[in-house]
Order: sequence, then structure tokens, then C-alpha cells
Amino acid sequence: MSTPPSPGGTDALFGVVQTALTIGSAIPLLLSVVALVLFVRMRRRLATEPTGTRRLADDTRRLRDLARVGLLGSAFGLVLLLIGQLVVGLGTTVGPAAAFAGPLAPVTIGAAALTALAAGAFATSPAPPAPPRR
Repeated sequence: MSTPPSPGGTDALFGVVQTALTIGSAIPLLLSVVALVLFVRMRRRLATEPTGTRRLADDTRRLRDLARVGLLGSAFGLVLLLIGQLVVGLGTTVGPAAAFAGPLAPVTIGAAALTALAAGAFATSPAPPAPPRR
């Protein structure tokens, strides 16, 4: 019985690149989760609390900013994950189909779902009022 050859050379290099991109995607994805949690908490607080117009304008601006941070963070993390899988799929003998069906598939699906959730939060966030004319 022969043992399969261990990955070396170019395959190992592409694996290192994918690992670096995967680790690099963790921070934007975590930032997105935190922003969306803060978005939901602030939206619930605003729904139950009567406020004045000045505070309402500040709060809607904060809501929009939180939704924007959530969307940008999740989209950036998703792109990093997809680039890492493309690098491995196109640069090694694994192939693109096997690279996307590999062990990072649940993480990529989760990042795509988080991006869709963040896009929904951004779409439903109130637009901040226009600044007053002088």
C-alpha cells in the first residue's frame, strides 16, 4: 500500500494563502455581527421610547451607520473567503468545485447569510434627515 503524497510546494503555498485570507475574514465578520446586534438593540429602543426631533435625527443617523458597517464588514469578509477558495481551487489540483465544497463551505454559507441579513438591515434602516438649509 502506498500512502498519498503530502501536499508540498505550490499546493502548500496556496493553502497558506487561503488560511491567511480565512483568518483575515474573521475580524470583518465579527465586526458585522456586533454592528447588527447593536442595530437591533437600538432599533428596539427607538421603537419604545418617545424622543425629540434632534435626538431622532441623531439616532436615525446612528442606525444607518450601524447598518452600513454591518453590510460592509460582512461583504468584505465574504469576499475574502471567496478569494481564498478561488485561489485554492484554481491554483492547485483540487479544482474549483472541490474547493467550494471543502471544509470552509459552512463558513462561506454563514457569511453569505450574514451579508444578506446586513443588506436587509441597511435597506430597512431609515434614511437620515437632510441637513437644514441656512
